[in-house]
Amino acid sequence: MNRHSAFADAVAALDEGDFELLRRAVDERCCREKHGFGTLAEAADLYRTDPACPSCRAASPFRDGRTAGGVQRWRCRACGARFTSLTGTVLEGSKSDMATWCRFIGLMRFNVPLDAMAEELGITHQTAWEWRHRVMAAVDGYQDRIVLRDLVWIDETYVNDTDLHLGYGVARKRGLSRQKVCIAVAIDVHKNPVAVVCGRGKPSSARVLGALGGHIAEGSLVVHDRERAHGALIRESGCAEEAHRADVNDPVYLERMAMVNNLCSWLKRYLWRFTGMSMSNLQSYLNWFVYLFRVKQDSERWPETARVVRHLLLTEARFRSST
Repeated sequence: MNRHSAFADAVAALDEGDFELLRRAVDERCCREKHGFGTLAEAADLYRTDPACPSCRAASPFRDGRTAGGVQRWRCRACGARFTSLTGTVLEGSKSDMATWCRFIGLMRFNVPLDAMAEELGITHQTAWEWRHRVMAAVDGYQDRIVLRDLVWIDETYVNDTDLHLGYGVARKRGLSRQKVCIAVAIDVHKNPVAVVCGRGKPSSARVLGALGGHIAEGSLVVHDRERAHGALIRESGCAEEAHRADVNDPVYLERMAMVNNLCSWLKRYLWRFTGMSMSNLQSYLNWFVYLFRVKQDSERWPETARVVRHLLLTEARFRSST
């Protein structure tokens, strides 16, 4: 037998305004119990304890009260500029509560379509789009510091150009052509991936070197499919190589290239969820893919949504919609 809730009648008697206040209070408490913070102010106090001055970059500002929303204000000792703990982050100026942001990040971790996000959170499609790109702006440049070590696999994968002014309604050419965008991918034995846009069509040595150069540690063993464009990258990185001719009927090739082939497959399935994406945003989507890949590896040690929120607060980034 279902137990009657002592609060059911009281909740049913609330008017629309009071019910909305109650819902927000419940969401805030649930967010605090699940993630360790219930408001933007609490998250900022937890992760952004001593921000540098956004004007002159001086450290160690002194506290200068709080905003009406409880966010810590600061004043720079060097130039006197006033700012808050959220200044310079993608959460600056947000009018939505932390619980809504955490739910949005949770949906974004599973790459949920914008329409579904908007309906679930009660926001517009445009707002969902802007929030997605705010989060992606915070991970732009994330791959710059990734260095693959020891045993490394490299390859390329291709996606059709869906930009409307570059091929929409035009017959697609078979095979590799400049209608396809090349993505250089790499992954090491420690399961650290890299994915970088590498121009259009079949890549040149210079393009592969530009995409993956600096991402492979000297002395690593690079496994690849005998693509001639890989040679310059391997030489410049000071690496040894293990090359296999691409042949789907060769069990040795399939076994030795399985790691990077699987990465290419996962990456394509990920990108297929964003049909109609502008190619100008492709690198941002690849950055988010790599960031999530690494976040999921550490999910047992660090809850995923809380880790993303921490990253948003510790990274200075901005996104301004063109609409």
